[in-house]
Amino acid sequence: MTEAAPSPTSKPATASSRGRPAGATRKGLETRVRIIKGAREALEEGGMEALTTRRIAASAGVKLATLHYYFDSKESLLLAVLEDLIADMEIAYRQDVALPKEPEDRVEALIRASWRYIQRTRDKQIAQTELTLYALRTKGSEWLAARQYNAYIDFYGHLVFEDDTDEELRRIGRAVARQMLIGIDGIILQSYALQDLSASNDDIEALIIAMRGYFRRLMAEHGKAS
Repeated sequence: MTEAAPSPTSKPATASSRGRPAGATRKGLETRVRIIKGAREALEEGGMEALTTRRIAASAGVKLATLHYYFDSKESLLLAVLEDLIADMEIAYRQDVALPKEPEDRVEALIRASWRYIQRTRDKQIAQTELTLYALRTKGSEWLAARQYNAYIDFYGHLVFEDDTDEELRRIGRAVARQMLIGIDGIILQSYALQDLSASNDDIEALIIAMRGYFRRLMAEHGKAS
Protein backbone atom coordinates (compact mmCIF):
# COMPACT_ATOMS: atom_id res chain seq x y z
CA MET A 1 0.00 0.00 0.00
CA THR A 2 1.29 3.45 -0.87
CA GLU A 3 0.14 6.96 -0.16
CA ALA A 4 0.73 10.35 -1.64
CA ALA A 5 3.25 12.67 -0.07
CA PRO A 6 1.82 15.59 1.92
CA SER A 7 1.52 18.77 -0.07
CA PRO A 8 4.35 21.32 0.26
CA THR A 9 2.06 23.79 1.99
CA SER A 10 1.48 21.35 4.84
CA LYS A 11 5.17 20.98 5.70
CA PRO A 12 6.46 22.46 8.96
CA ALA A 13 8.85 25.35 8.55
CA THR A 14 11.74 23.52 10.21
CA ALA A 15 12.91 19.97 10.87
CA SER A 16 14.06 18.72 14.24
CA SER A 17 16.89 16.25 14.80
CA ARG A 18 14.27 13.51 15.07
CA GLY A 19 12.73 14.27 11.69
CA ARG A 20 9.60 16.20 10.90
CA PRO A 21 6.69 15.93 13.33
CA ALA A 22 3.90 13.56 12.35
CA GLY A 23 1.24 16.21 12.66
CA ALA A 24 -2.03 16.04 14.53
CA THR A 25 -3.61 13.27 12.47
CA ARG A 26 -3.61 9.60 13.34
CA LYS A 27 -2.63 8.84 9.76
CA GLY A 28 0.46 11.01 10.06
CA LEU A 29 1.54 9.28 13.26
CA GLU A 30 0.91 5.83 11.78
CA THR A 31 2.95 6.72 8.69
CA ARG A 32 5.90 7.85 10.79
CA VAL A 33 5.73 4.67 12.88
CA ARG A 34 5.67 2.53 9.72
CA ILE A 35 8.74 4.28 8.36
CA ILE A 36 10.66 3.73 11.61
CA LYS A 37 9.59 0.07 11.64
CA GLY A 38 10.72 -0.31 8.03
CA ALA A 39 14.11 1.19 8.87
CA ARG A 40 14.49 -1.10 11.87
CA GLU A 41 13.69 -4.16 9.80
CA ALA A 42 16.20 -3.18 7.11
CA LEU A 43 18.91 -2.47 9.71
CA GLU A 44 18.35 -5.69 11.65
CA GLU A 45 18.10 -7.90 8.56
CA GLY A 46 20.86 -6.46 6.39
CA GLY A 47 22.90 -3.94 8.36
CA MET A 48 23.76 -0.39 7.32
CA GLU A 49 24.31 -1.39 3.68
CA ALA A 50 20.66 -2.45 3.46
CA LEU A 51 19.42 0.81 4.98
CA THR A 52 18.49 2.50 1.70
CA THR A 53 15.57 4.88 1.29
CA ARG A 54 14.03 2.66 -1.39
CA ARG A 55 14.10 -0.42 0.83
CA ILE A 56 12.73 1.47 3.83
CA ALA A 57 9.95 3.05 1.77
CA ALA A 58 9.01 -0.33 0.29
CA SER A 59 8.96 -1.97 3.72
CA ALA A 60 6.87 0.88 5.16
CA GLY A 61 4.49 0.94 2.19
CA VAL A 62 5.06 4.61 1.42
CA LYS A 63 6.46 6.65 -1.47
CA LEU A 64 9.99 8.00 -1.33
CA ALA A 65 8.62 11.55 -1.19
CA THR A 66 6.65 10.65 1.91
CA LEU A 67 9.71 9.19 3.61
CA HIS A 68 11.73 12.32 2.86
CA TYR A 69 8.92 14.49 4.19
CA TYR A 70 9.00 12.88 7.62
CA PHE A 71 12.78 12.34 7.73
CA ASP A 72 14.86 14.78 5.73
CA SER A 73 18.19 13.10 6.57
CA LYS A 74 19.51 9.62 7.27
CA GLU A 75 20.69 10.74 10.70
CA SER A 76 17.24 11.99 11.74
CA LEU A 77 15.76 8.61 10.79
CA LEU A 78 18.52 6.71 12.60
CA LEU A 79 17.90 8.78 15.73
CA ALA A 80 14.21 7.87 15.60
CA VAL A 81 15.19 4.20 15.15
CA LEU A 82 17.53 4.43 18.13
CA GLU A 83 14.84 5.93 20.35
CA ASP A 84 12.43 3.20 19.24
CA LEU A 85 14.96 0.48 20.10
CA ILE A 86 15.53 1.93 23.57
CA ALA A 87 11.79 2.23 24.20
CA ASP A 88 11.39 -1.46 23.30
CA MET A 89 14.26 -2.35 25.60
CA GLU A 90 12.72 -0.52 28.54
CA ILE A 91 9.36 -2.23 28.04
CA ALA A 92 11.06 -5.63 27.82
CA TYR A 93 13.10 -5.04 30.99
CA ARG A 94 10.14 -3.90 33.04
CA GLN A 95 8.03 -6.84 31.87
CA ASP A 96 10.87 -9.25 32.56
CA VAL A 97 11.29 -8.62 36.28
CA ALA A 98 10.10 -6.35 39.07
CA LEU A 99 13.21 -4.47 40.12
CA PRO A 100 14.21 -4.92 43.79
CA LYS A 101 13.98 -2.03 46.24
CA GLU A 102 17.68 -1.84 47.10
CA PRO A 103 19.82 -0.13 44.42
CA GLU A 104 22.66 -2.66 44.70
CA ASP A 105 20.20 -5.51 44.09
CA ARG A 106 18.75 -3.53 41.19
CA VAL A 107 22.19 -3.44 39.57
CA GLU A 108 22.29 -7.25 39.57
CA ALA A 109 18.69 -7.55 38.39
CA LEU A 110 19.38 -5.13 35.53
CA ILE A 111 22.43 -7.09 34.36
CA ARG A 112 20.49 -10.34 34.43
CA ALA A 113 17.50 -8.81 32.61
CA SER A 114 19.89 -7.31 30.06
CA TRP A 115 21.53 -10.67 29.42
CA ARG A 116 18.18 -12.40 28.91
CA TYR A 117 17.14 -9.66 26.50
CA ILE A 118 20.45 -9.90 24.59
CA GLN A 119 20.11 -13.65 24.15
CA ARG A 120 16.74 -13.32 22.42
CA THR A 121 17.52 -10.22 20.31
CA ARG A 122 20.74 -11.08 18.45
CA ASP A 123 19.90 -9.17 15.25
CA LYS A 124 18.90 -6.11 17.23
CA GLN A 125 22.16 -6.12 19.21
CA ILE A 126 24.27 -6.36 16.05
CA ALA A 127 22.21 -3.58 14.46
CA GLN A 128 22.89 -1.29 17.41
CA THR A 129 26.61 -2.01 17.16
CA GLU A 130 26.53 -1.21 13.43
CA LEU A 131 24.67 2.01 14.19
CA THR A 132 27.46 3.06 16.57
CA LEU A 133 30.20 2.26 14.04
CA TYR A 134 28.37 4.09 11.26
CA ALA A 135 28.08 7.21 13.39
CA LEU A 136 31.75 7.10 14.38
CA ARG A 137 32.93 6.54 10.79
CA THR A 138 30.70 9.16 9.18
CA LYS A 139 31.98 12.72 9.41
CA GLY A 140 29.35 14.95 10.94
CA SER A 141 27.42 12.03 12.46
CA GLU A 142 29.59 11.48 15.53
CA TRP A 143 26.92 13.15 17.65
CA LEU A 144 24.62 10.19 16.98
CA ALA A 145 27.05 7.78 18.68
CA ALA A 146 27.28 10.12 21.69
CA ARG A 147 23.49 10.42 21.75
CA GLN A 148 23.20 6.64 21.59
CA TYR A 149 25.49 5.97 24.54
CA ASN A 150 24.16 8.83 26.65
CA ALA A 151 20.70 7.36 26.13
CA TYR A 152 21.87 3.93 27.32
CA ILE A 153 23.64 5.47 30.32
CA ASP A 154 20.56 7.49 31.25
CA PHE A 155 18.40 4.38 30.82
CA TYR A 156 20.44 2.17 33.16
CA GLY A 157 21.30 4.98 35.57
CA HIS A 158 17.66 5.90 36.05
CA LEU A 159 16.73 2.28 36.75
CA VAL A 160 19.43 2.02 39.44
CA PHE A 161 18.01 5.08 41.24
CA GLU A 162 14.47 5.70 40.05
CA ASP A 163 14.26 8.70 42.37
CA ASP A 164 17.23 10.56 40.90
CA THR A 165 16.45 14.03 42.20
CA ASP A 166 19.64 13.81 44.29
CA GLU A 167 22.39 15.05 41.96
CA GLU A 168 25.09 12.92 43.61
CA LEU A 169 23.01 9.73 43.39
CA ARG A 170 22.31 10.54 39.76
CA ARG A 171 26.07 10.81 39.20
CA ILE A 172 26.61 7.44 40.89
CA GLY A 173 23.85 5.87 38.82
CA ARG A 174 25.46 7.10 35.61
CA ALA A 175 28.91 5.91 36.72
CA VAL A 176 27.53 2.44 37.43
CA ALA A 177 25.67 2.47 34.11
CA ARG A 178 28.86 3.29 32.19
CA GLN A 179 30.71 0.36 33.74
CA MET A 180 27.75 -1.97 33.17
CA LEU A 181 27.75 -1.02 29.49
CA ILE A 182 31.48 -1.62 29.17
CA GLY A 183 31.01 -5.14 30.49
CA ILE A 184 27.79 -5.92 28.64
CA ASP A 185 29.08 -4.64 25.28
CA GLY A 186 32.16 -6.84 25.57
CA ILE A 187 30.15 -9.89 26.52
CA ILE A 188 27.75 -9.36 23.61
CA LEU A 189 30.48 -9.42 20.96
CA GLN A 190 32.44 -12.24 22.61
CA SER A 191 29.30 -14.33 23.04
CA TYR A 192 28.27 -13.97 19.40
CA ALA A 193 31.81 -14.58 18.14
CA LEU A 194 32.68 -17.63 20.29
CA GLN A 195 29.15 -19.03 20.65
CA ASP A 196 30.04 -20.39 24.09
CA LEU A 197 26.97 -19.82 26.26
CA SER A 198 28.51 -21.42 29.34
CA ALA A 199 31.51 -19.07 29.23
CA SER A 200 29.25 -16.07 28.60
CA ASN A 201 27.08 -16.97 31.59
CA ASP A 202 30.25 -17.10 33.70
CA ASP A 203 31.21 -13.68 32.34
CA ILE A 204 27.83 -12.28 33.43
CA GLU A 205 28.33 -13.64 36.95
CA ALA A 206 31.79 -12.05 37.08
CA LEU A 207 30.32 -8.73 35.88
CA ILE A 208 27.66 -8.85 38.60
CA ILE A 209 30.29 -9.43 41.31
CA ALA A 210 32.43 -6.57 39.93
CA MET A 211 29.50 -4.17 39.65
CA ARG A 212 28.25 -4.91 43.17
CA GLY A 213 31.72 -4.13 44.51
CA TYR A 214 32.00 -0.95 42.44
CA PHE A 215 28.55 0.20 43.56
CA ARG A 216 29.40 -0.36 47.25
CA ARG A 217 32.62 1.61 46.84
CA LEU A 218 30.84 4.57 45.27
CA MET A 219 28.15 4.55 47.96
CA ALA A 220 30.78 4.36 50.72
CA GLU A 221 32.55 7.40 49.23
CA HIS A 222 29.19 9.16 49.01
CA GLY A 223 28.53 8.40 52.69
CA LYS A 224 31.91 9.83 53.74
CA ALA A 225 31.29 13.01 51.75
CA SER A 226 27.80 13.53 53.22
